[in-house]
Amino acid sequence: MQLKRVSIVISQLLCIFSFSQAVNSCEDKTFWQTWYQGGQFKGFGISPTKEAVAKAQYLFAENHYKGNLLTKDYKRALDLFKKAADAGLLQAYFRLGLMNHYGQGKSKDLKSAYTYYEHAAKTNNPEAQFNLGLMNRYGIGTKKNLYTAFDWFTKSANSQTILNQNKCTKIMKGVVEAQFNLAQMNHYALGTEKNIFEAAKWYEIAAAHNMKEAQFNLAQLFFTGEGADYDIDRAIENYLLAAKQGLAEAQLNLAQIYHYGPSHLQNYQKAHQWYLEAANQDVKEAYFNLGLMAQYGRGVHQNYVSAKHYYLKSASPKIPESYLNLGFLYHYGLGTPVDNDKAFEYFDKAASQGFSQAEYHIGIHYRDGRGVKQNNDIANYWFKKAKADSLKEKDYINDSFAFREPDDVDLYIKQ
Repeated sequence: MQLKRVSIVISQLLCIFSFSQAVNSCEDKTFWQTWYQGGQFKGFGISPTKEAVAKAQYLFAENHYKGNLLTKDYKRALDLFKKAADAGLLQAYFRLGLMNHYGQGKSKDLKSAYTYYEHAAKTNNPEAQFNLGLMNRYGIGTKKNLYTAFDWFTKSANSQTILNQNKCTKIMKGVVEAQFNLAQMNHYALGTEKNIFEAAKWYEIAAAHNMKEAQFNLAQLFFTGEGADYDIDRAIENYLLAAKQGLAEAQLNLAQIYHYGPSHLQNYQKAHQWYLEAANQDVKEAYFNLGLMAQYGRGVHQNYVSAKHYYLKSASPKIPESYLNLGFLYHYGLGTPVDNDKAFEYFDKAASQGFSQAEYHIGIHYRDGRGVKQNNDIANYWFKKAKADSLKEKDYINDSFAFREPDDVDLYIKQ
């Protein structure tokens, strides 16, 4: 019976060292290289060290965690990571942090995750440092502390030397997401004083790793000349990189540059293309601008039916210009039969947002009794209000004055 027990133990050891490749130095060795050094068999009578067992437990745990070689099994992985960590293998703490963070193999425990990440961070693990930064920034598993978050992001964003489970040195590059968060914190004075130049530096580093959010923010800085020299070409370049990765905000801003930008950059076909991309992600501003392009024949044939379709999709208190233009379409019967009731409804909504053009047309409705009871006193009230709200006389001499594109580009281009 005793011999059978010994046989089982030996079998397990053989399996462990076959999987782990018995890495005892920075040069990876196979099982055979380790146990048959110089062609001489060392024998199974030599007990593995505590450190060697911990390494084997860690490797088994990794295989169970990822489902490589072994069946994916979070509970088994969790048990083995704990054993390896208890034996002093600090690298196991990062996986324990993740498993507690996301509830893998056990119930979620954010406080324990934070503690495990702290242990892992001692090995210069940049991913653990990044997660500590996030947890401090947003108050996850610990009290919110932007200053501590900034410190962890700074560590994680920079390259650093780590020791792996075999005590071999390795240079780890900074975590791109940490670089982006560090840029944001410098940009918006979170946990540190505002430093737009430092923000631009980190956005550029993260953008070079193809992070679309960093590319977008870097484009914004080039576009405004804040923290970087004004450079519209580099702004477009970075918007384009982010837009091609599907970032809706970049698609919208790129479209607006082609739509409203300087004459040498205007390209209505490209603008229309990028508005469509953004609209496919249900961006209301994109719908509105597609409506404008259809209404004025920019990049597409003039089509009031399409304009109405897009304005209806964009109509909201956040884009009250849609109410105004819908009012005009129903008022003048463009792309739709004249509908005084709907025209008045939309003019009323636009007027509540302070649009003097809408106020003037409400006056027309009361003057002519269109959709409302005719009342000259109320009509004159709205005419006077429109004039008081800076509606220029040249604008209301012709009732069709509103069918023009907006002069104020800033209404549509995000700064």
